[in-house]
Amino acid sequence: NYFVDFTINVNADCVPCSINEIEVSKTITANGDGINDLFAITGAEFCDFTFNVMIFNRWGNKVYEGTDYQNNWGGESPDNKLGTSGMLPTGTYYYIIDVISEENPTEKVNGYIYLGGN
Repeated sequence: NYFVDFTINVNADCVPCSINEIEVSKTITANGDGINDLFAITGAEFCDFTFNVMIFNRWGNKVYEGTDYQNNWGGESPDNKLGTSGMLPTGTYYYIIDVISEENPTEKVNGYIYLGGN
């Protein structure tokens, strides 16, 4: 039996870094099962992007805002003022993501996300 140790180096310059590579959650079901529990921005893990996120309800009220977003919002209402148990009501919400990088001016990604109840 022979064991060989080796190292793989990934050159970040070879990874495509454009907003076209970004994938955004379509659904949040914050029920603690580990599936779709958080609003997640993926596909740009090796890129030098910072994400500023705003989420709005159907009446245009901002229900979440986060700078340097770290995939950590699970549908909680602001200051626990809306919804029950600190969660926003089930429904469709609108997001705007400012994608910030040193190489490009701020670009925006927007769309809808469905928030399912507990």
